[in-house]
Amino acid sequence: MKEDTTAPQDRTDEAGPLDASRGGRLRDHPQFLRMWLGQAGGAVGDQVLPVALSLYVLHRGGGAGDVGLVLSGRAVSLVVCLLAGGVIADRMRRTRVLIAADAFRSALLLLTALLLPVLPLGLLPLVTALVGAGEALSRPASRSLLPRLLPDGLLERGNALVSAAQRGSAVLGALVGVAAVSLIGVRAALSVTSVMFALAVLAVLRVPDTRPSADSRAPVLGEAAAGIRAIRRRPWVMAVMGTVCLHLFAGSATALTLLPVVARRDFGGDVAYGVVLAAMSVGGLPAIALAGRWRPTARGAVSMVALTGYALVPLSLAGPFPLPAVVCCFAVGGFVIELYFIYWVSALQRAFPDELLGKVFALDQLSAYALLPLGYALVGPLVAAVGARATLLGGGAVVAASSLLCLAVPGVARLADVPK
Repeated sequence: MKEDTTAPQDRTDEAGPLDASRGGRLRDHPQFLRMWLGQAGGAVGDQVLPVALSLYVLHRGGGAGDVGLVLSGRAVSLVVCLLAGGVIADRMRRTRVLIAADAFRSALLLLTALLLPVLPLGLLPLVTALVGAGEALSRPASRSLLPRLLPDGLLERGNALVSAAQRGSAVLGALVGVAAVSLIGVRAALSVTSVMFALAVLAVLRVPDTRPSADSRAPVLGEAAAGIRAIRRRPWVMAVMGTVCLHLFAGSATALTLLPVVARRDFGGDVAYGVVLAAMSVGGLPAIALAGRWRPTARGAVSMVALTGYALVPLSLAGPFPLPAVVCCFAVGGFVIELYFIYWVSALQRAFPDELLGKVFALDQLSAYALLPLGYALVGPLVAAVGARATLLGGGAVVAASSLLCLAVPGVARLADVPK
C-alpha cells in the first residue's frame, strides 16, 4: 500500500483543464453531472425508507423503542460494513461499486414491498440493516469518485450540488414517505424507493471510470491500517470525527427516535412528522448555496461554531413548543449540518491522495456512526428512567459543548494541517 505522499493537487489534472480561476463550470463536466443525477435518485430512497418504516411500526402498535430498533438496523450495518466499502472503493472501479449497491437495494426493497404483509415487526430492523449495507458500499465510492470528475477549484461547488440534490430529494422523500403511508400504505413507499435506486443504476452506467492505483493484492486489514495511519497523522481529522460521533449519538439518535412520538402526541399526527423532517432538509439548501461560493480561511472555525446550533434539534422537542418553533429549529439544524459537511468533505478530498480516499471516507462515516446504534438503543431506557424531556436536554448539551471543545485542537480551525 502506498503511503500518504501524493500531493492533493496532483488529482486536478485528471478532471480536465482548469480556467484562470482554477475552477471552471460544473456544466463543463458531464461525467460528474451523470453521477450527480444517480446519487440524487438514490437520495430519495434513502429518506423514504426510514420515514415509511417508522410510521408503519407506530401504526402497528409499536413505541419509541421499536422505532429505535428499526432505525438502529441501518446504523449497525453502516458501522459493520463501511470499512469494507472503503477498501472495495480503493480496489475496484467506483462506478461498478455504485451500480452494484444501487441494484441490490432496488431488488431488496421491491421484495420487501411484496412480502410486507407477512413480515413480523421483528424483521424490519434486518431490512434496514441490509439496505444500510448497500449504503455502506456506495458512500465511500461516490465521495472518492468526485475528485476524479472535477478539478480542485470546483470541489466545493461539486460537493454543494451533490448536497443540494440530497437535501431536495430528502424533502421529497419525507413527504412521499408520509403521504404513501397515510394514503396508500407503506408498500407503495417501498416500491417508489425501489424505482429510485433502479434509476440511479441507469444514470451511473454512463459514467466512465478507471481502477484506483491501490495495490489490490495487499491484505484488507493492511489497507485499512494504512487509512487509519493517514488519519492519525492529522489530529484535526480525528477531532472532528469524534465530535460528529457525539452529535449523532446524543443529538440525532434522541431527536429522530422521539420525533414521531412527539408529533403524534403534541402536533396531531404523522403529517407534522413529515413537515419537521422536510424542514431540516429545506434548511440545508441556503447553506449549500453559501458554502458553494463562500470560502472563509477559517472554514473549520465557522463549521464548529455553526454546529453548536444543531443542539436546537433535540432541545426543540423538549418543550412543549408550538409546531412552527420546532420546524424552525430543525431548519437551523439542517443549515448548520450542510455548511459543515461541504467544507469537511472538500477538506478531506484535498488532504488525502486518491488511493486512500475510499478508506478515509469509510473511516469518517464509520466513526460518525460508531455510537449511533447505542444511542438508538439507549433512548427507550433513558426515557423510561429520566423522562423524554431530560433525555432531550442532555442530548442538546452534549452537542453544543463538544462542538466548541473541538476548536481547541490545532488544525481544526482551518480544516488543514498546521504548518511546521
